[in-house]
Amino acid sequence: MAVGDTAAGDLPSGVGAVIDTLRLGWAVAEVRGRHWPQGPRPQATPLPLRPDLVLPLRSQRVGAASRQEAAALLATLVHRMGLDRGGAFDEELRAALAPWADGAPDASGADVSTASPDDAWRPAGTFFLHWDAWFQDELSRRVESLANGYLLGRGLAECFWGLGPQDQWQLDGTTSAVSLPFLLGDDRRNELTRMLGRLEPGITHEMTPPAVAGSLEAWGVVAADPQWARDAEVQTTLYEQARRWYQLLVLGQDPTTLIEPYARLRNPTNFLRAVRIFWPQIALALVSIALVTAYFSVVGSAGEVGAVPVWFSSLLATGGFGAFIAAGLLAKGKSAAQRMVMRLRQDAYTDLVAVSVTTVPPHPTPPRGRWERLRLGRSRVETAVRRRSLTPPTPPPT
Repeated sequence: MAVGDTAAGDLPSGVGAVIDTLRLGWAVAEVRGRHWPQGPRPQATPLPLRPDLVLPLRSQRVGAASRQEAAALLATLVHRMGLDRGGAFDEELRAALAPWADGAPDASGADVSTASPDDAWRPAGTFFLHWDAWFQDELSRRVESLANGYLLGRGLAECFWGLGPQDQWQLDGTTSAVSLPFLLGDDRRNELTRMLGRLEPGITHEMTPPAVAGSLEAWGVVAADPQWARDAEVQTTLYEQARRWYQLLVLGQDPTTLIEPYARLRNPTNFLRAVRIFWPQIALALVSIALVTAYFSVVGSAGEVGAVPVWFSSLLATGGFGAFIAAGLLAKGKSAAQRMVMRLRQDAYTDLVAVSVTTVPPHPTPPRGRWERLRLGRSRVETAVRRRSLTPPTPPPT
């Protein structure tokens, strides 16, 4: 039996299949976005006109070439996953995208062979809506992890490919489904974070889910700020963010490779978190220091008029050194303390990874230069990243 004829009950499973469904979901959102007349278009540096016949990189393929490549990949993935209903998908895909077959332009759709871009888009939009429902239902019915991968890939890709023009973000006084506040709003971010947490071990690097979740929180802050969300660089920066998500989740890139040399977090949050966790040890140590200091002060004043009784100095010595011993036992007697230290180091490193993975436009205020805007933006990103609800697993202490 050919791969394309795979029965519904024989859908593949495992790490490779989940990666395929991530790619499938991503491809559905990308193909739809590239053909949607109002969809976003990535910024690309045009190739020089001379000499001709220059080979472009993938990011330099624009217009009809990029649309055809994306559609071909989508058809291949559907075929590989055995979801094409015996070739029906290929036929319907060609029919839905036929108006663009002769190389319609990126956004306006002016030379689409129908009366208007909207006339060309409606059958295509209906096609994607129909087949998306089929993919969700079929994958959910067979293997839940595959449905999770599909929806995660599509949801993350739609953060960029589902973004419409800014004048369409508000329709009839309400937030539209093509706006940044909707695509990166609380509901969708929370659902995408839950899907990231459902990825089985081995699908991605262990730090990828929390890093992506942290970057989603940072973009949630951008989306909630009307001035920041409408920054001139927001679409270009969001495209770069989406590419990083694809690199991490689908291509399996190690997220720690995105950390800049000598990068560090400038926020004292981790120190304050350590103080909260180890306050009993810190409190006992401070008490012991105070008692021992008082003891030596009393001993130093022995023989003076009004000196304190001997029993009091003995009590101070016993209490001070006893507190030192108790603090040591409290620190060494609990294996949980070692795990806490490991968790603190891991959380701090994950924060650094998530901040390095995140790319947002410069903060819009104050107008004191780009460097100041970047610094303020990074500070907001660090704060947002710490609000993520995912963290990598903590290994047992050795």
